[in-house]
Amino acid sequence: MRSREFVIPSLAHRFIAEMVDFFILFFIKATIVLSIMHLSGIKDISKFAMHYIIEEIDEDTSMEDLQKIMVVALIYRLLVCFYEIICIWGAGGATPGKFLLGLRVVTCDTSVLIAPSRVLVIPSSNVSMTTSTIRALIKNFSIASFFPAFITLLFFQHNRTAYDIVAGTIVDQIHCLIVKLNQELFVPKYLIIILVVTVGLH
Repeated sequence: MRSREFVIPSLAHRFIAEMVDFFILFFIKATIVLSIMHLSGIKDISKFAMHYIIEEIDEDTSMEDLQKIMVVALIYRLLVCFYEIICIWGAGGATPGKFLLGLRVVTCDTSVLIAPSRVLVIPSSNVSMTTSTIRALIKNFSIASFFPAFITLLFFQHNRTAYDIVAGTIVDQIHCLIVKLNQELFVPKYLIIILVVTVGLH
């Protein structure tokens, strides 16, 4: 059975990679919504944007608008799943955010710490479409329960998340293309929790 030694990515690397992917997907979402708005001839840009891009709900939101917002949110979540499935399965185990930070997702049945921030991963092969789908669904639809599963990396060994453990995967670090962050960089855990929850709920 194939095994390989990898560097455990820091919380900072994981968080920045998630943020890069978030902004890419948010831009895609905004582009789609604004295109629909333009084709529909809607004049009130600010109200439309707040409802369907930011998904903001206030006391003036009608039941019809609420239903539309929920549909847009569901479509967006499916888009995010598709984005992650294709990238993790078909693009070498990395979304654009992970690629830029030198991270990659590989299969993992067992991980053994062999040195500080280094683990031996077994079997460490490429992620299949099924595994990628399971990972993406758990990760993204956990947000619907107002508990982004991403924050569970703060509690499991080797910075694995709950969806990594269920899917049998681990995120490793190969190199960093644009940012070289020291592995000892201190990032307060409470700050990561607050930021991830805030981003996840949008």
